[in-house]
Amino acid sequence: MSRWRSGVPAGALAAVVVTWFAIGPAPVANTANGNGIKQFGIADVPGRATALFPGSTGARWIRLANAENFPILVRTVTAAVGKPVDSRGRPVPACPATSVRLDALAAPVTVPGNGTADVALTSHMLPGAPDACRAVTFPLTYTGTAVKL
Repeated sequence: MSRWRSGVPAGALAAVVVTWFAIGPAPVANTANGNGIKQFGIADVPGRATALFPGSTGARWIRLANAENFPILVRTVTAAVGKPVDSRGRPVPACPATSVRLDALAAPVTVPGNGTADVALTSHMLPGAPDACRAVTFPLTYTGTAVKL
């Protein structure tokens, strides 16, 4: 059984501007590294917004991409929330990154060979989030694991 991992760097962003939005797709590599680990893609799905405000829960849609010619089973996906910035890219110190959290992938997902699968991660803005957390961008870094089927 091959093991796969994906780590999407800070270049793949999502935002809470009372809605989430995608900045750009994540790179997908189909080559093995020195450990025999291959990569699969995790990116935000554009156009699938979620309104978030203090105390709310919503769905953050992501796209899992498999560049291989066989299916994979994505077992885990998690998202780390970075420090928020305003519309000009300036830090917003009055809004801690801990104001938003995303739950891990709820169940494994099969991604077809040379295909994609869209899934939702549950997102939360905590009830005590300060007003400074409205209309800011929270960068997300995704990581995950998968196996060859």
